[in-house]
Amino acid sequence: MKRSRLPALVMCAALAACVAVSVLQWALADSKANVQLNVDNAKPRELEDSTQKAILRDYTLAWQALNTALANNTTGPLNDNFTGLALEKLTQRVKDQQNQGLKTRIIDQGHQVDAIFYSRDGSAVELHDIATLTTQILDGNTAIYSDKAQIRYIAVMTGAADRWQVRVLEEHF
Repeated sequence: MKRSRLPALVMCAALAACVAVSVLQWALADSKANVQLNVDNAKPRELEDSTQKAILRDYTLAWQALNTALANNTTGPLNDNFTGLALEKLTQRVKDQQNQGLKTRIIDQGHQVDAIFYSRDGSAVELHDIATLTTQILDGNTAIYSDKAQIRYIAVMTGAADRWQVRVLEEHF
């Protein structure tokens, strides 16, 4: 009597699915930004509750898009979340990586963000961010550089049709 290979195939498929889910969870954990936003010092006006929530959501999405763009060497994720100088610089960074055959993985351990300026007309906000990041430069799957640091950023976000976009993202020394 010939034994069916069906149970073995089912086990292999289940194992493959578990591995795929684990890899996906690991990738998402690396790219998810944990942003804490403090708006107590914003001047010359206070941020409305809905604006606070939108800025928190869109700044978090911008960091996730940045991580995805650098990890996959694609500029597509940047377009919805960045504009102006920030978009130009980050697009060039991705192109430079592509030319060098490298990728960057950012493991994001969190952001302490202070809103310090909110324009009178409600069109722009300046943020000071202390980000805790592990940055790895990869050549293929091999890390050729790794560094964990707290990095200070100055970000300027401006309102777009249905979201806030990062217009400036500069490391501040």
